[in-house]
Amino acid sequence: MQPQSRAAGIGSRLVAHAEDYAARHGVRSVYLLTTTAEGFFAARGYVRSERDDAPDSIRSTREFAGLCPASSAFMIKQLQEITR
Repeated sequence: MQPQSRAAGIGSRLVAHAEDYAARHGVRSVYLLTTTAEGFFAARGYVRSERDDAPDSIRSTREFAGLCPASSAFMIKQLQEITR
């Protein structure tokens, strides 16, 4: 992201949109790996967790298994159920 774009709220809006979409499709938990944005996601309700606690469906992804370094923060957010 360009320095002049930071603090414009674009990232927050993108995350909120993705979470809303996921919740509307029945997703209850969102997982992520990050090497640089732990604070950004923590401020939006994501909680750091031990990589060993990741569900098998997450552990089996290419990103988790090797593309993202072991030093990446593994984070989880529980989504609110959205009724239609």
